[in-house]
Amino acid sequence: LASTDFPNQGVKHFAADWESVVKSIYDDKDFGDELNYKSYFEKDIEPILKGITSREEKIKLIFDYVKTRMNWNEKYGYYCKVGVKKAYAEKVGNVAEINLMLVAMLRYAELKANPILVSTRSNGIALYPTRTAYNYVIAGVELDNKQQVLLDATSKNALPNILPFRTLNWIGRMIRNDKTSIEIDLMPKSNSKEIVNVIASINEDGKVNGKIRAQYFDYNAYGFREIHLKKSKDKYLEEMEKQYVGIEVDEYTTTNDNDLSKPMIETFSFVNNNIVEGIGNKIYFSPMLHYAKHNNPFKDEVREYPVDFVFPHQDKYSYTITIPKGYEVESLPEPLAVFMEGNIGSFKYNIVKSANQIQVTTQLDMNYPIIPPDFYHTLRDFYKKMLDKQNEKVVLKKV
Repeated sequence: LASTDFPNQGVKHFAADWESVVKSIYDDKDFGDELNYKSYFEKDIEPILKGITSREEKIKLIFDYVKTRMNWNEKYGYYCKVGVKKAYAEKVGNVAEINLMLVAMLRYAELKANPILVSTRSNGIALYPTRTAYNYVIAGVELDNKQQVLLDATSKNALPNILPFRTLNWIGRMIRNDKTSIEIDLMPKSNSKEIVNVIASINEDGKVNGKIRAQYFDYNAYGFREIHLKKSKDKYLEEMEKQYVGIEVDEYTTTNDNDLSKPMIETFSFVNNNIVEGIGNKIYFSPMLHYAKHNNPFKDEVREYPVDFVFPHQDKYSYTITIPKGYEVESLPEPLAVFMEGNIGSFKYNIVKSANQIQVTTQLDMNYPIIPPDFYHTLRDFYKKMLDKQNEKVVLKKV
């Protein structure tokens, strides 16, 4: 919408370019005015900031305070509905009320904080200058080296620069208090790690017993807390046993559920009767056990849209597998290292035997959250090679 001309109201201009969009949003009383109020939180924030000089500590303390106090009503938008004062008093607000409140508190602490307009993943990409291009707002603190700390206090599990998945959508637009704006890259830059250690043993009947310890970092930890911890334990284990056919899980525990500064950890024991095949006097199995994937998700010959991994990630798995008594290794898969062009990603697979054990390590790196369609064939071939290797068998023979 560029302008309106209603009877007795005259012409009102809204949007012709991004600067006019930004100005019209900031000038609205339900946006710009809300950033100027501070009396409602001063007495609560002062004790928290007393004696604190570190910029990083100020950001953390204020962010944690808003996350703890406020509860999101799951309403989107960048305009306040009831206003920051009433939202603060009632401890409930929409996206704008919570995150504009956060900006105001950060500014009160003498930090260079500004709101950032965002188009959520469900809203699409903000391509054209219009006020409906965005439907969400987060907070940002500008640092000396032209970097920003991105904050969204609507999610209890969010951290500085760990935003809810709904906001990871290309580019946002930061509005400074002089009503100018700059583009902000919302996409994560570093790989979120998943580290899994498996210790297992195989008996003569092909039954596999083992223990698993999995650690999740950054966006992997955020996703685990947001998705899995909100389910009942029984529901989550039911889903896990459905995903990995034949597995039975026991002794399941999680660590650091609420300590967001540490990785999310889950540990459990398992039994699986579905991953070892015996033929004659030989045993065949994938050393990646139930974690070996079988189906390439990229089946189409042609793809016109980017591949969206949401965030870059690194998956590291290590296996120590004890073979049954009376058997020896006849053959092992060969080690493999596959790299995609442009540093898009890599897969490394190594395997060794020692005495009665087989040790395997794998590492998958996907270094970009979004892969352009120009690289689709590279990605599809990469996945084919990776999955073929994951499904190669160790062969044991009876002595």
